[in-house]
Amino acid sequence: MYYRAQGKAVCADVIPYYENGTFYLFYLRDYRDFAEHGEGCPWCLLTTKDLVHYEDHGEVLVRGETEDQDLYVFTGSCTKYNGEYYIYYTGHNPHKRRAGFPEQKILLAKSNDLYHWEKVKDFVLEAPEHLEMHDYRDPFVFFDEEKKKYCMLLAGRVKNDGPVNSKGVTLVLYSDDMQNWQLQDEPFYAPNAFFTHECPDVFKMGDWWYLIFSEFTDKVVTTYRMSKSPSGPWITPKVNNFDGHAFYAAKSISDGNRRILFGWNCIKNHENDHDFWQWGGTIIPHEIVQSDDGTLYVKCPREIMDAYQVPAVLNESYALSTVKETENGFQIGDNMHKSLRLLAKMPKNCKIELDFSTTDEIGDFGVILRSDDCNGRYYAVKFEPKFNRMAFDQIPRRDGCLHVQVDVERYCPLVTGEKNHMVIIVEESVAEVYVNDKVAMSVRMFDHKDGYFGLYSQNTTVNFENIRLFAE
Repeated sequence: MYYRAQGKAVCADVIPYYENGTFYLFYLRDYRDFAEHGEGCPWCLLTTKDLVHYEDHGEVLVRGETEDQDLYVFTGSCTKYNGEYYIYYTGHNPHKRRAGFPEQKILLAKSNDLYHWEKVKDFVLEAPEHLEMHDYRDPFVFFDEEKKKYCMLLAGRVKNDGPVNSKGVTLVLYSDDMQNWQLQDEPFYAPNAFFTHECPDVFKMGDWWYLIFSEFTDKVVTTYRMSKSPSGPWITPKVNNFDGHAFYAAKSISDGNRRILFGWNCIKNHENDHDFWQWGGTIIPHEIVQSDDGTLYVKCPREIMDAYQVPAVLNESYALSTVKETENGFQIGDNMHKSLRLLAKMPKNCKIELDFSTTDEIGDFGVILRSDDCNGRYYAVKFEPKFNRMAFDQIPRRDGCLHVQVDVERYCPLVTGEKNHMVIIVEESVAEVYVNDKVAMSVRMFDHKDGYFGLYSQNTTVNFENIRLFAE
């Protein structure tokens, strides 16, 4: 369902392209094992027609040698020009930096079929003197209808006396022929807020233009800005990210009817719940939804929703404190206790769907995942209405010093008495949470491989209805 490279390798930045019913997903494969695979990072290619079944075609844009600029083939974009496919990509080599040369340059490869690529040896773009020479990456190319020119966006950094973490800019270059590019003096976007703006992506939907990029300075998220023109000004909506910090470096593509956002749900060091987040992981698609005011949300693509068809029986009866059966589910909790009900042993891969409504904003409540049989250890997707927060938690936590910390959190306002719909997709260590087709939260569950699904409430009363559990 969700794709991760075999062995120790992980999938990093996805470069999506769509043509004739097929999603072509170029991705950075980090082998994580120099002893076996050698140093460097290539682009590999996945194809899928349904976002559920993937075919991996292996390395298609190979890494260079230790002395080459593109020892690491880093992020770029794929586009079609005059019947030929162009990939502009980042050639990255840390050995160049140590020798006093630019670590990153923009390079080009061409293809006639999307599977076989030839590098254009005489094409190179590097940072001019007024920009940091080691941060010049992630080219994204599109056609600017206003200027009638091809536009290339780059993630760069300026040289100035400002704070190190606020020098990031989205640069812009223009071309008439996709070969000769002119860097513009004025940046495309320069908020003076981030170290850099990784993986830029621009598209138009309805009357609005959107600029997507990822930042690791503040929230560590994929974020977006919006404008009525590709020239800006770029405004920041109230909710300006698509997921939490476990979903990163996302870029989008349209299939002509909808737009899919592809990012990666990162792993943790040693794949341990309490270790630190790492670069790369498992590829996750979200479907972008545009609201009436132009702001964007994401939801679970229908193909993934439909992939889980086998209903599981809700037959577990462990309960604690106040649990009342209702016509369509359970009313759980009161204003004095923690109450819970375990419902079923979870399949390894599954989908949970349910509706819920709150009665106040006092306590917290949520969905229990992979609990032991007496709820002594478990994961939880919890809601805290008084903080407008949904979060992912684990009991017991690593130690008492972390009692106020959660693994991932999302802004998720709820209205007392209104019905909300929730979907959770679980595949091995990956869990994807969706609420009301507006809020998404990617999480990881490494330490506990199995257990029970249930519901809980603490110091509040919640109505849970239409509870369903499906296996693939």
